[in-house]
Amino acid sequence: MKLIRDIIYAPELGERGRGDLFLPDDFTPSNAIPSALVIHGGGWNAMEKSSLHPLAKILAERGYVSFCPNYRLLKHAPWPACGNDCLKAADFLEKAIATLYPGFTAAPMIVTGMSAGGHLALTTGLQLPPEKVKCIISLAGPSELKKQFNLKYFQMGPDYFFGKEKITERDYKYASPVSMIKKSSPPIYCLHSTKDELVPPIHADLMVEQALKLGVKAEKFFFEGNDHYHGMWADWTANGFREEGKDLSQRIFLEPIQKELKRILDSI
Repeated sequence: MKLIRDIIYAPELGERGRGDLFLPDDFTPSNAIPSALVIHGGGWNAMEKSSLHPLAKILAERGYVSFCPNYRLLKHAPWPACGNDCLKAADFLEKAIATLYPGFTAAPMIVTGMSAGGHLALTTGLQLPPEKVKCIISLAGPSELKKQFNLKYFQMGPDYFFGKEKITERDYKYASPVSMIKKSSPPIYCLHSTKDELVPPIHADLMVEQALKLGVKAEKFFFEGNDHYHGMWADWTANGFREEGKDLSQRIFLEPIQKELKRILDSI
């Protein structure tokens, strides 16, 4: 596959308006080009685009043009800045397809992400026109923010996330993916560790339950993680890589997650 780094999708955002694009090997365009928006995590306030390259690589290996964007962190601007940036990145990806493959259109895209990026994948995918989204894949994404901010293990306060002291029920509702699902929403897949204490698996339960209630295709996949965070990485511990000298872009998903991701991609 080919990796094009630091493509500018939102010049007004500086470094946070750049993304990395993965192009599949031996890719022959058909009538429509499959694509995926891959959104990094980091508690909405840390990390950057290369940290979720491992997921983009899996998608590129399956023939998807995959875009990993940076976005504004909370230290730059409160919610919904990060969500708005992800919507811009989705629009950029669709337009980039026409530039990269003249004469072809973009197929409905996969929107996916992990942790805070899972939340952003859900909010982005649920706000885009349904016909533009093939499915949403959330890995350990919070779906109900009031529950998330009430967790004893979660150190961030809602005032920092929303950028104000008085938080209303309306604020929580309009930032929570579980409140955004409509009957016309695209299929939703939630992958979650049963050991996750940072973003508990109840978030997957809530998301899938609400989607099914509205007649939206939704599935959840639970696995036993290898730590009490998200527990998704085969070569990663809470204290760092087991091997010295690696970076986040070189992480490898646990095998059950790799299998489930491939199963989802084969089924859509």
